[in-house]
Amino acid sequence: MLEKDYRHTASKGNSFIDSPPYWIINELYQFESKPNARMIMGSAAEEGAMNAIQKEAYDEDTIHEFTQKKFRELGGSDDDDESEMAAKIAVRFKDSLISFGDVLSYQKEIQVPGKPYGLKHDICCKTDFEFKDIIIDTKATAYLKRLKSGALDKNWYPKPSDVRQQFLYKEIFKKQTMLLYCSYNDTEAVEIEHLDSSLDEMINAFKTIEHITSIAKTKEDVVRMFPLNLENFRWGKGDSDAKIFAKEIWQKAWK
Repeated sequence: MLEKDYRHTASKGNSFIDSPPYWIINELYQFESKPNARMIMGSAAEEGAMNAIQKEAYDEDTIHEFTQKKFRELGGSDDDDESEMAAKIAVRFKDSLISFGDVLSYQKEIQVPGKPYGLKHDICCKTDFEFKDIIIDTKATAYLKRLKSGALDKNWYPKPSDVRQQFLYKEIFKKQTMLLYCSYNDTEAVEIEHLDSSLDEMINAFKTIEHITSIAKTKEDVVRMFPLNLENFRWGKGDSDAKIFAKEIWQKAWK
């Protein structure tokens, strides 16, 4: 059922946990979900920060220009509010990251055997920014939710999906991890600790993926295992292409 070269990743595991139907259309039906403006914002901001650090080009106008160009290259539009936000977030990412010293690697990828974790397929992880003693995963957001005291709202941060990702990275890279949340006007770094069950949640998601795809005879069998729910943020707003595609798949499966 799964392709021989299928690799478990944090994003695929979180996708399955958040919305099995979304994972199904992307991984079993090869639907290619287009990134929305918020997703592009995060990628462009990371690229903008890394470019500034590599070239030691810390002038804000230079960072803004590079980041907004990258935003367009990734599919965004100058009319998107996220274009300007990405530029400002890139500066905030840069300001925080340079305090950790030299960047050892950016988007470093490691693939390890899944067998030690009870899996048939390998696990693949790609970091954001790796330093000597820590890995920092950057998260761009429109705004950070804070309490009246000014403290970050613990009901929102760190997000469970982010924690699961970081505990997987901590396990695979054998290095401490941290989340760096930035909006266009706010920044907060969150250390990852005391939530070791999050690694089990991710590994169990991988095991569930392998189990259901091994007992199902067809892709339609997998579809029929899950009701179609389109409420998760991953589906986008309105009648997105992903929603239209999924509705057709579920309708055909039950004919």
